[in-house]
Amino acid sequence: MMGMGKPSITIVSPAPGATVSGSFTVRVQVKNYDLSCALFGKPNLDGWGHWHLNLDSATGGMMGMGGMTGMSCTDTIQVSTSGLKPGSTHTLIALLVDNEHVPLMPMIASEVKVRIG
Repeated sequence: MMGMGKPSITIVSPAPGATVSGSFTVRVQVKNYDLSCALFGKPNLDGWGHWHLNLDSATGGMMGMGGMTGMSCTDTIQVSTSGLKPGSTHTLIALLVDNEHVPLMPMIASEVKVRIG
């Protein structure tokens, strides 16, 4: 499309260094990329997809899906701290992926470190 800039994703909330506990919401701002639930698992359409939220790693087996805590086609996702040690620090990684769940290359991601309360 004409006039489309480079896609980007930014974690807006929680703030870096925030303490999170229980179930919390991660909110992102996505620019120059269209999010769609209807296209999950469908053939790729340039400029369309969704985002994955990973914990601590965006690489490894299954394109980092081992560290994936969820996927979203809106600007929010609910995350649970269940199983994470209170007081520990983890990195939330939001990354843009295509309809087939493959991260865009080069990777377009945003990271925020949080503390488990």
